[in-house]
Amino acid sequence: MSAAGASGDGSRLAGTAGLVLLAMLWGTMVPTITHLLQTWDPLFLAALRYLGGGPALLPALWILGRGAGSAKHVPAWRIALLGTVGIGGYAGLYTLGVAHSNPVTAAILSAASPAVATVTDRVIFGRKLDRRMVPGLVLAMSGCVLATVDVTRAGSPFDLRGGEILILTAFACWSWYSTAAQRWLEGWSQLRISGVTMTVGGIALTIVYLILAAFGGLAFPPPLPVTGFDWLLLVWLVIALVAFGVLLWNFGVKRSGVVTASLYLNLTPIVAILILALGGTAPNLQQIAGGAMVVLGILWAELATLRKPAVAPAGIDEAPGL
Repeated sequence: MSAAGASGDGSRLAGTAGLVLLAMLWGTMVPTITHLLQTWDPLFLAALRYLGGGPALLPALWILGRGAGSAKHVPAWRIALLGTVGIGGYAGLYTLGVAHSNPVTAAILSAASPAVATVTDRVIFGRKLDRRMVPGLVLAMSGCVLATVDVTRAGSPFDLRGGEILILTAFACWSWYSTAAQRWLEGWSQLRISGVTMTVGGIALTIVYLILAAFGGLAFPPPLPVTGFDWLLLVWLVIALVAFGVLLWNFGVKRSGVVTASLYLNLTPIVAILILALGGTAPNLQQIAGGAMVVLGILWAELATLRKPAVAPAGIDEAPGL
């Protein structure tokens, strides 16, 4: 094997290892947020998550972002919209959704985000759905229904608490952001896109939080963490899951491509459910079966695109991280 080939294989292996690590990290997102919501308001936690994560990328931007100054000028309103609707809408709605959902259901719903992305791309950007993906998407949606229905419950058979629609709407915001950012900020590095929009989103969420707090709708000032473990989880959320997670995502996408990278992220609900089980929120057999259907369905849909030898449009072959 040539030195160039060995180097290429090593780079691909490093990218794969990074994506596996990323799936494990982001699998802790729902359990981490669920625990921290016992202390903090969902809106404050959402603001803190990205207001801290954006500036945390500044050292990496300084080290790796050389040449970013040559990127084309972008109107301020586009950056503001990406930050407020894309990042702010996603973070705020997702955190509120987790606060008002069964944590196991919230974890399973995260695997359905590609289906939401398909609908969002079709409605907003006019992208046509590859028909070979349909069986996988139907299987994933059926799995979500199976995981949330409980025929033994009195009244409604679904263990729905209102937050599920917020989570799905959050995924729609994220899907729009991921595509719009690549189109509007063409020429920017992925690191710069993520750092700038995350910071703008965090500022927007903070403003909303302060306005609501001023009118007495939310507690202010927010309480300090109760235990050292709460501090550790907070640092974990901001640094590991947001800032470091973005770097791992871009690292893996650069070496494996966004479609292959997305396959690994389908492991996140499995990790989340296992962690929730260790914390006492054990899934039942029906939820496990539904979760398995979701993962298999998404894998089918993603592999269908891998079998299609198409070249991705310029500027859309990579996506910024969560």
